[in-house]
Amino acid sequence: MTKQHLDGFYGSVWKRPASVAVIVRTVGGSVLLAPDPKGGLALPAGLVKSGEDPRGAAARVLDGTSLQLPLGRILAIDYQQVPDSPAEAFTFIYDGGTYEGGELAAAAGGQAGFLDFQLALLELDRTQAAQLKAALDAHELLTVLELRNGRPLETVQRDVPRRELIAGFDGTLSPGR
Repeated sequence: MTKQHLDGFYGSVWKRPASVAVIVRTVGGSVLLAPDPKGGLALPAGLVKSGEDPRGAAARVLDGTSLQLPLGRILAIDYQQVPDSPAEAFTFIYDGGTYEGGELAAAAGGQAGFLDFQLALLELDRTQAAQLKAALDAHELLTVLELRNGRPLETVQRDVPRRELIAGFDGTLSPGR
C-alpha cells in the first residue's frame, strides 16, 4: 500500500468524532441541564478538541458550569452510528459530582438549572435520556457501561480465577522501618 492509501485507511479507522457529557446531580436526585443549540435542554456536553483527551474535555465542560465540583470517574462510553449512514461517533459520559446547594445563577451563564430526574428524561432527546439512565445505573453499580446508540450492551463477565498476587501477603500493611 502506498503512503497515500495508508493515510486514507488510518484516517477512516481512527478519526471519529468524540464528545463528552457530564452528569451533575443534587442530593435529592435532580440533574443539571443546560440549553442546547437547538433551543431545548441537554446534559452539559462538548466535543473533544484535537489534542485533548476525553477526561480533559469533560473537566473543561464541568468548569463551564461554574460549579466548583471535582470531575469523577467515567460512567459510560456510547458508540453511536447514524442509521443508513457511515457517520459514527463516541460519547464519553463522566460523573460530574453531587451539587449540595448554594447559588446556581452562575452555572452556564445563569441559564442552566436542575430538573427532577423523571422530568429531565422527558426534556432530553432519546439518546441523552438513555445515556443519563445508563450512567446513573453505572454510578450505582460502581461499574462502567458500554453503550451502543444509548443502549447498554449485554456483556459477559468471565469468571476470573482468584490468584495470589504476592506470595504470603495477608492483605495488611505494617509500618516500614
